[in-house]
Amino acid sequence: MVWTIHATVPYPMLESTDAARLLAGNGVGPEIYFSGNALDALTEEAAEKTAGTLREAGVRSATFHAPFEEVWPGARDEEARRMAVRRLLQTIALAPVFRPLGIVVHGGYYGWLYDFDAEKWFEPALRTFGAVVDAAEKTGVDLFLENVFDEVPDHLLRLRNALGSKRLGFCCDAGHAALFSCLPVHKWLEAFGPDLREMHIHDNRGQRDDHLPVGEGSINFRGVLHAALETGASPILTLEPHRREHFHRGLAALRALLAEIS
Repeated sequence: MVWTIHATVPYPMLESTDAARLLAGNGVGPEIYFSGNALDALTEEAAEKTAGTLREAGVRSATFHAPFEEVWPGARDEEARRMAVRRLLQTIALAPVFRPLGIVVHGGYYGWLYDFDAEKWFEPALRTFGAVVDAAEKTGVDLFLENVFDEVPDHLLRLRNALGSKRLGFCCDAGHAALFSCLPVHKWLEAFGPDLREMHIHDNRGQRDDHLPVGEGSINFRGVLHAALETGASPILTLEPHRREHFHRGLAALRALLAEIS
């Protein structure tokens, strides 16, 4: 199997040709993270220039990661929910420029925040993602719901089924699943099944969301990758390094594992 490998890169870093060359030189595409501030500052001309820089450097594919800081799609405060819709629509609007394979979005359910009553989250989230999915379908781009504080996949599956769009799939974050859920990571992959479109690959030691390179924490990524293969899906594998040196170590470790299981 030929795996597509990406790495998360905050948008401002891509305005430099160095980042594009680093990605292209390693055969990796960017998962472009747009913060709210980056979206507000970005002009159409600047976006076109950055997209051109990536193409000229030889970067063949990209994905987006939509804003998530203070962005709550299931907010009961209507003003906060509308802000979440605006941020997600701003991200989708950039899809024609960069032509991403998909956009990762957080579902936003967090049991402690909603008194462990998913109904308080579901109705606002359904309205939010109804508008967002409609925009994605009109634009022709896919969305990938990512697990974060979710303890079980049920709420994301329910949201996906209620929306009923073929444009909506899943991004399984192995680090988040290992940290916030009692379910083994392979159970998340089984639940998402053929709708698994992307995986976030970063390690931790079970205490914090460390974003360590593969093999430097406690997650059994060999088993995770085997489980991904068994779903029958072909997910994009996205590294999420928080340091430049972690990019190189994580990529080398991931490729060594892929060589073993291929």
